[in-house]
Amino acid sequence: MEESFRPKDLKAKMMAMMILRVVIALVFLGITTWFQVKEYPSAQLNLYPLYAVVVVLGLLTILYALALKWVKNLGPFIYTQIAVDLLLITFIVYTTGAIESYLQILYFLSIIGATIMLGRSCGYYAASLSSIAYGVVIDADFYGMLPARFKVFMPGSLHVWEDALTTVSTNILAFFSVAYLAGYLAEKTKRYEKRLEAKEIDYEKLESLNRHIVENITSGIMTLDEHSRITSYNHAAVSITGFTLQDVYYKGVDEVFPGLLADVRGVAGIRLEKKVRKKGGGEMFLGLMVSHGRGGAASRIIIFQDLTELKAMEEQIDRAEKLKALGELSVGIAHEIRNPLASISGSIQLLKEQLALNDEDRTLMGIVLRETERLNALVTDFLVFARPARNERGTVNLSGVINETIQMFRNSPEAAGIEIESSLNNDIYVEGDGRQIGQVFWNIFLNSAQAMDHDGRLIVTSSFRTGYDGVKGTLLTRSASACKDYSFVGVKVVDTGRGIESDKIKKIFDPFYSTKPNGTGLGLAIAHRIVQSHGGTIEVRSRLGRGTVFKVILPAAAGMVH
Repeated sequence: MEESFRPKDLKAKMMAMMILRVVIALVFLGITTWFQVKEYPSAQLNLYPLYAVVVVLGLLTILYALALKWVKNLGPFIYTQIAVDLLLITFIVYTTGAIESYLQILYFLSIIGATIMLGRSCGYYAASLSSIAYGVVIDADFYGMLPARFKVFMPGSLHVWEDALTTVSTNILAFFSVAYLAGYLAEKTKRYEKRLEAKEIDYEKLESLNRHIVENITSGIMTLDEHSRITSYNHAAVSITGFTLQDVYYKGVDEVFPGLLADVRGVAGIRLEKKVRKKGGGEMFLGLMVSHGRGGAASRIIIFQDLTELKAMEEQIDRAEKLKALGELSVGIAHEIRNPLASISGSIQLLKEQLALNDEDRTLMGIVLRETERLNALVTDFLVFARPARNERGTVNLSGVINETIQMFRNSPEAAGIEIESSLNNDIYVEGDGRQIGQVFWNIFLNSAQAMDHDGRLIVTSSFRTGYDGVKGTLLTRSASACKDYSFVGVKVVDTGRGIESDKIKKIFDPFYSTKPNGTGLGLAIAHRIVQSHGGTIEVRSRLGRGTVFKVILPAAAGMVH
């Protein structure tokens, strides 16, 4: 096996693997320290097993480097290193959660390294040891045969046998697939090296390999000719934008993506963020890098990624920061404004009763009292938005709350001329404050009624989903991994109003933003704040002239069955 490798080249590869081992150990140490200091400063995690792994890796690397000078037969020495590395990786996988761990990726690094050093047979050796070690640790953890005190994360995680079997089988298949592919690529690379040394390069096969690599890169890549026409478009670009190569080939980039390169003007190597339309009309944010190519069909190369979800997260963070600042100001504003308002209102009422006023003066005092009450209501709304009351929460019949709110809305002047339809599942329950949840839908109904101007239809429906797939794309207070164990209730409110401009949709939940002459800009902001405080989300979609859809998603009450 190893005879086909020159000792000098083999030693160079071993030194490279030792350096990589040290780098991985340092990265592992940094991440572990970061978890202890930043992520879980008070969680009392037992991270000492991971620190021990880093120390052992460092000592073994020093030992290997010293022994390398004296070892004559490098084959057994390399096989021993691989076996020891796999034992350490197995310990890391167990301490970081066994079946829940994401660090089984370290097996792949060891398999690839073994293949690079001694070829495909050594890769299969590493894949076989990895399969045995991973299978043993998963089985032992599943049956509780290993001490839990060494597990840093998820010490008590339990899984059904099907999950464990699927995980082990999938990873074993992946180990041997990586060994095969790495061996294939290593052998192919070696053949190309020999051809390069003999100056007999097969450029056509090399170009095919390059195309294969480009097609499997996760970032979108497209090339432009000197007339800014698209000349190539990889698979990731198709997945991101929805356009196929046939849709875009030899078309101007501005024809497919209007304004994409408006700010480039000959400058290359800069990073831009642009909003573009996907195939089908949806909008997305792209982060792109433009660089100069070799000319001809590749005069410019554009590499881009989808930043839509990242932008949504940034907006959530910005809104949370605003809410935090407003919450800190709310108590002071209440005392500083409400107390003078109460004094003004009381004084005016007393004067109105005691003084002999003519009709004009009485009217003026009535205006003062009404405006005082209006200002007090505005302060009250602001306080609800900035700091929702943490009343005693319990199990709430969501269908009942919404039906009561619909009934009140039907009898209000705002609902005049509006047809209301509701189709709600019976007996759907959430944990929360029924009064606050009712206020959420009251505010949404009012917003829809104002958009329809007493002529239209309001449709209210509900749905029930289990697991994270039911709320894909939303940003809940729970993580995606936690959401899989929860159920969610979605309530959709559809109106046939005039719709909302696309550039204004992002702002409708911002405090004091209103498109209405007499609006306070707090109705939807309060609705968003209350839903957020209940661990849910509120989404909106709208098109001018075609109405608006609000969707409120709330975690279902514990034990609720659809």
